[in-house]
Amino acid sequence: MRRNAALVAATALACGAGTVALAAPANAAGWRNISSAALSYNGSLDRVDFGAKNAGWAVGAAGSFFSPQAKIVRWTGSAWAADKSPVGFTPTDVAVSSGSKAWIIGYNLGGTLGLYWNGTKWSQVAYPMVGFPTAVSAAPDGAAYSIAGADAASGGLSAVLRWTGSAWAETKVPLPASSSITAVDVRAKNDVWLAGSTSATGTSVTGLVMHFNGTSWKKIDVPGSLGVPGYQGTLHRIVANSPTNVYVLRVRQNAQITNAIQRYNGSTWKTVNTPLNAAGIGLSSDARGGVVMLPITTGTKTQYMHYNGSSWTTLNGPARTGTVQATDADPRPGTTAIVSAGTASHPDKKTPFIEYFS
Repeated sequence: MRRNAALVAATALACGAGTVALAAPANAAGWRNISSAALSYNGSLDRVDFGAKNAGWAVGAAGSFFSPQAKIVRWTGSAWAADKSPVGFTPTDVAVSSGSKAWIIGYNLGGTLGLYWNGTKWSQVAYPMVGFPTAVSAAPDGAAYSIAGADAASGGLSAVLRWTGSAWAETKVPLPASSSITAVDVRAKNDVWLAGSTSATGTSVTGLVMHFNGTSWKKIDVPGSLGVPGYQGTLHRIVANSPTNVYVLRVRQNAQITNAIQRYNGSTWKTVNTPLNAAGIGLSSDARGGVVMLPITTGTKTQYMHYNGSSWTTLNGPARTGTVQATDADPRPGTTAIVSAGTASHPDKKTPFIEYFS
């Protein structure tokens, strides 16, 4: 995921019911709707990623479990356009390196699979059956890693995969026994970050971060308890602004702990509880040393919680009909905006939406 945008609560872009709404600057009033046929379907929109100002994709699904339809929309630099998948499946994540390199992971009844964008079209690529594909991240230099697992958020098995240039292959990471990886962030081929949990004793769970410098992996212990096996929290996302400014998003799940972000300065960790103990489902850099967290929200507006390195600010998205649950967030390079994707639930359908905030 790219980290080149800043967050300033001034403008916003949203789409719902097949439209895109562009907020005027802070000194102007009202919203401007722009038609977007690419989002006019009954289904979900779950993940989004940008690799350049005009290289962004959002993915979701329609159809049914037995006949899934992958939904892929591409940012052209001025609008969202529909891309066609060569295979029916349910995407779980997307990562963008540049206008000529992007990846989507997911599954269908046939098993796990991936797509690769070569700048012209999407092609199906092999994805080993090593677990349920959960996350993928890519860097501007073309390095890409993915993670898969079987209930990894609760301490189950997990696997780390690396893009070889033509396929996904499992890569060995020197993890302690009883460890699970749940989050990945790739800054370069020699700057890869993983986050997860470990239970060396079998009676308590703690967090860990792994960093790859291009030659070897280094284990970084995350202080504080994540609970006990079976009732544990998880490190749901990791954002590495730099080797001395790394954030992990801690989600309590069933554990008797708080929801928080934990920040690593290269030597020590600082734990910062989230506002109102909100559980986060998305975390992105603001390109100014802080992060933007998307909490689980239900109501008439999405929420965005911005931590600038010292304090929290909560921003609200535009009002919309129905219940909104935001699903992911990511900065948009070359602008002063972040972008998130989600699905608004209406009585008779689900309407995908995308929102920009700058």
